[in-house]
Amino acid sequence: MARTPLDKVTDHFLISYLINDAFSRRRLRFLPETKLQKLVFLSEKSMVDERKKGFNFYFIKLTHGPYSAELKSELERLIQIGYLDDFGLRPTASLRLIIEDFQNVVDKNQTFFQKIQRVNDAYALMPLRSLLKNIYSMPWGRGDKTIADLPQRTPMLYPMKPNNIDLEFDITENEAENLFMNFDPEAIEELSQATDDMRKGRVRTYEQVFPNL
Repeated sequence: MARTPLDKVTDHFLISYLINDAFSRRRLRFLPETKLQKLVFLSEKSMVDERKKGFNFYFIKLTHGPYSAELKSELERLIQIGYLDDFGLRPTASLRLIIEDFQNVVDKNQTFFQKIQRVNDAYALMPLRSLLKNIYSMPWGRGDKTIADLPQRTPMLYPMKPNNIDLEFDITENEAENLFMNFDPEAIEELSQATDDMRKGRVRTYEQVFPNL
């Protein structure tokens, strides 16, 4: 199944929470993209294993373990709009503010965020080589196969089908729209321009600020 717009907004927020939690609560100082890929994979797998629809990324097996091209694109977006530092993926004050503003979404989805916390507790501070070794040794599929045994480019995770879901991430349409605006580069640029215009006495309507929404 393809990721829906709601899936993408949910993924934006879950990634943001995972990264911020790793830096703030686990006191991580530097987060390579390879390690982040594995932390998201482990978080998504823990959700899928219990038929809980949170993360929605496609992961395939590559040389350095599970990898998602969609996740890489999301990281580039977060860097582009100033929510992550390009060096070390450290969260900025703007990203921390987003999480604070949507604390109600966190509060009503504790099942998902607790899974992220448990993954960060176990793996965020683990050296990358040890983390990869742990992942390669994990059982996968039937028989005695592990992730290390899988052929290159084997599909591993993907968005869940509706009939396989026992629990879905709880977010209202209004919350999703507000999050979309916060994670959309064009919307942020238009809002910044509108704020600048207001300071200069040039007031624009909502439709003029967000013509594409």
